[in-house]
Amino acid sequence: MSYDIIIIGIILIVSYLFSYALYRKNIINKNLHDKIWNIIFLISFLLSAGMGIIIAGIVDFGINLDIRLDINFWHIEVGIIFFVVLFLHLQSNWSSLKKLFSNI
Repeated sequence: MSYDIIIIGIILIVSYLFSYALYRKNIINKNLHDKIWNIIFLISFLLSAGMGIIIAGIVDFGINLDIRLDINFWHIEVGIIFFVVLFLHLQSNWSSLKKLFSNI
């Protein structure tokens, strides 16, 4: 089973750059740009975490289902989305994160 790390990464980065360009050209405002990516971030986290809990339950109860392989595949694919969007999120909020950690 192979995972689409590069394809997903490229699609997300190009999409992010496109929405960022729309923001820079004043077609959308910064608030909308941030909301779009925060929603993608939240949905990818909830899906990945939810599937992880389902997988843990299946393994914990010793249930042997073929669907487990499908859930595992999609759990990893959504996890890749979450990971890429995490770095985009960190990049876009770097200045506020830098201020936050400079006080520690």
